[in-house]
Amino acid sequence: MKNSRHRKFLLLPCVFFIIVNFILLRILGQSKQFTIGEFSLPATSIQGCISALSSLFYILMVFIDYRLGSKVSFTLMTISFAHNLILMARTRSLQSIPGIVNMFISFVSILIIYFFYKRSTRNSITDFITGLGNRRLYTQMTTDMILSKKDFALVCVEIEDFKQINEEYGIHAGDFILKDIAAKLSNIIDKNELIFKLNGGMFALILSDKSDPEARLKGVIKSEIMAIPPEELTNIEKNCTVALNAGIAYTRTSANIRRSASTILRAAELALSEAQHSSEKRIFVYDEDLEKEEQEQKENEMLIKEALANNYFYLVYQPQFTAKDKELRGFETLIRCRKADGSVVSPAQFIPAAEKSNLIMKIDDYVLRHAMNEFRTILDASGKDITISINVSAKNIGSEKFAEKIQQMIEETHFPAKNLEIEITEYSISESMETTIENILKLKESGVQIALDDFGTGYTSIAQLMKLPVNLLKIDKSLIDDIESSQTMRDMVDSVIYMGHIMNCEVISEGVENEDQLNILKEHKCDFIQGFIWGKPMSFADAELLCQTHS
Repeated sequence: MKNSRHRKFLLLPCVFFIIVNFILLRILGQSKQFTIGEFSLPATSIQGCISALSSLFYILMVFIDYRLGSKVSFTLMTISFAHNLILMARTRSLQSIPGIVNMFISFVSILIIYFFYKRSTRNSITDFITGLGNRRLYTQMTTDMILSKKDFALVCVEIEDFKQINEEYGIHAGDFILKDIAAKLSNIIDKNELIFKLNGGMFALILSDKSDPEARLKGVIKSEIMAIPPEELTNIEKNCTVALNAGIAYTRTSANIRRSASTILRAAELALSEAQHSSEKRIFVYDEDLEKEEQEQKENEMLIKEALANNYFYLVYQPQFTAKDKELRGFETLIRCRKADGSVVSPAQFIPAAEKSNLIMKIDDYVLRHAMNEFRTILDASGKDITISINVSAKNIGSEKFAEKIQQMIEETHFPAKNLEIEITEYSISESMETTIENILKLKESGVQIALDDFGTGYTSIAQLMKLPVNLLKIDKSLIDDIESSQTMRDMVDSVIYMGHIMNCEVISEGVENEDQLNILKEHKCDFIQGFIWGKPMSFADAELLCQTHS
């Protein structure tokens, strides 16, 4: 706004000089020649110089502000042109012809500059692929609406894993999907509403807050399989799963998000982030609790970074035993955090925060490297075949070259691959199945064991699970808790154990806390037991002692 006023102010001197030039031309029109010393100068020569100077000011005004400057220039040139025609008619002289020609050339020049600026401005506020307004136009339009005190709903819509789609299917597919989604979103907006393409796979819609945006979005915000047409160089049509999520911010609900275009966009993005992390809802509406959650997320992320930098993290190990005769199978590795002041931070606080960011991958790497380094000495000293089980996040196991990273760690730490067990969840498989399975196969080839954690929580189908090269199934604690009192739970656990054995897997039950649970699991032929009944998480020193003394 300030820049706009400043540009308009700069037009005034130009207008002033043009008017002065116009007056000088009229004065010179009454003379034929001027004498300066020994030199004589025709009045027409001076008129030509003044006309050229006027043309310069006309063009300068267009450069200062192409919209207003062009209007002012065309207005003044029209007045000057009409004056010259009247003068020619009155004097029946063609003396004004050079000025008229000069003015015509100036008019054409200004017209060219005007259309160039208009096109450049349109390109600067338009997304090249979809033709929609971009983030710059979003900022302009939203600022105007906020200043005019209009209530509206801002909707942020984003294509899930759009970067991965571009990488896997190519930019051609990404552009096709963007255009398709842009068309679908454009179909749900009214003529007084706006749609923008912000960046990557993100769109923004300014909707009337009284038109129930949530209901209007439900038909579009979904997951669907989209057929990507073949490129010019190929004849292969590909199917791509495209999922959308949306966050909505109502300007009337909170004064805190009415300050600026960026503030309300941030609010809608917070709601969008909640939708992206939700397994149930794809559309979230902003409320002030999200601000608190975001602040807690930032604080936890800072804690994790500080813990990694200052060695606040440490590992504990929970033993696993054979159900039949209580032989030590190995240990599950668990991470803990103790700050410099001695206070302990619960994993329930920092692990969910890490999973919402890429910090979970750094935590995984820390646990993997430290556990292998610590237990290598135990394996070397005891000679026992002890398995170290380590949980790996969905982001890590689903990332490219994860298997290569594990193999490199094994080489660096000299840890036996056959004694390493990577725990993944069913959720990991459902997130990025192809990459995850590829990593699992590579790890299996190198001798690493694979365990499927939280089995029975229902993320994947039986058909998918049957294809996985898994060594061990872990029965989730939630299925064990009521096994003594509920026949349904006993039948459920029995089915899971039976299914595991059909898949040629061994089965371990975690969270076993009493003799009744233990006896039922033995009766149903569960292979291994993990829980407080036989061993709580312990320090490395205690785990080392257990390996030395246990038979």
